[in-house]
Order: sequence, then structure tokens, then C-alpha cells
Amino acid sequence: MLDLATSQSYGYWISLGINFILSTIVGGILLVIIVEIFSHKFGESVKPANSFLVVLVANLINFFGIMGLLVSFLAVIPFIGIILPVVVWIVLIKAFFGEMAMLHAAIVGVVFFVLTIFVIPSVIGY
Repeated sequence: MLDLATSQSYGYWISLGINFILSTIVGGILLVIIVEIFSHKFGESVKPANSFLVVLVANLINFFGIMGLLVSFLAVIPFIGIILPVVVWIVLIKAFFGEMAMLHAAIVGVVFFVLTIFVIPSVIGY
């Protein structure tokens, strides 16, 4: 996406902005649903309003090249392209949902990482 936005046309920047906003909204809604399911199942009290902020921060990391920069520095580690995004999701979920147990944050992070790969792009039409 960022390669498209670095071209000379303003239409690509508009497309990047629309995709950024849509993926934040759709991802936030999905994360609210997942966090609510986990909080009711395990009896934890979490604030679902933080879901949109988690997805916004993750989109900032993913859309604007921070993740690619980190992966290039850690390229000697096998499967870093998969491990690093999962770790970022787990850390973000634990940071914004501090009341959630670490195991539950890890499960939600992995589940949401899988959803960001398969569900969100198909919903917003990448």
C-alpha cells in the first residue's frame, strides 16, 4: 500500500487513507466482539472501547512501514515475518487490556492476527 502512496498521484493517498480508516473500523468491531467473548467466558472485566485504539496503533505500525523496518533488522531470525506481527498484537492487547490475563491476551492476539490476515482484507476489499 505504501508503495502506491509514494507515487505522484493524490488518488493513492486518498485510497491509503480510506483503507486505513476502514480497516480500523472493521478491525475494531471484530476486536470488540472477540474481547467481549473472552471477557464473558473467563469472567474478566475489560473495556471494549480500547479495541479501536489497539487496532489504530497496529494499523499505524503496519501501514507506515514500521513493521517492515523491524523485520529488516531482525531478518536473521527464522519466521520473523510471522512471529513479529503476532508478538506486536499480543503486546498491544496486553498493554491496552491490562486486566486481561497474559494467556488470554496471547490467545486473543493470535486469533486477531489470523483475522487480520484473512477476514479484514476481504471485508474492506483490498
